[in-house]
Amino acid sequence: MNSREEILRRVRDGLLDLPDDERRVPMRRSSSRETADPAEHAAVLARFAERLREQGSLVRTVDLAGLPAAVADVLYGLSVQSVLAAVEPGPAWLDHWAAAPGHQVVHGGSGSTESGDAVVRDAVAGDASTGSLALDVEGGPAVSEVVPQVCVVRADRVFGSLPDALDRLDPRRPLVWLGGPGDGELSRRLVVLLVQ
Repeated sequence: MNSREEILRRVRDGLLDLPDDERRVPMRRSSSRETADPAEHAAVLARFAERLREQGSLVRTVDLAGLPAAVADVLYGLSVQSVLAAVEPGPAWLDHWAAAPGHQVVHGGSGSTESGDAVVRDAVAGDASTGSLALDVEGGPAVSEVVPQVCVVRADRVFGSLPDALDRLDPRRPLVWLGGPGDGELSRRLVVLLVQ
């Protein structure tokens, strides 16, 4: 055994004593800047919305103050009576819609058997190059092509490329990607509210 092999053996042996979640070392995959020029970021957001629309998704841009009304407007347009909120106890921006008679917000995580006429969730990231969204696996129900998906994504969570998005996400966080070129049927049942 040469010295290189001995060093690698010691590193492997040392890693065995660490818990699973500490064995990975996050590495940046790209050299992009942390803060983009406002004009560049506006172009990224426009490309993100364009990609989603090309795939058949509905995209609306709203401000934070108008988010509850925008969510209610989308849900009224879908003619749903019950909504499965992807996080417990559910985002406050559902309150406006839920206040109407006959409307119900059901709370359910990934292990829940609850269902609704639509699912409302918060995306953790968006990729402008493909028009796809990263969602928490543990924070909500499985993605379904049958039930309309309403996703809220903040503008500061939309990145120009998949590597840029992955650089800012915890590699240990279980995610599912929604939308993109291979998700035709699902994309047509997707409504994205882009919060600027």
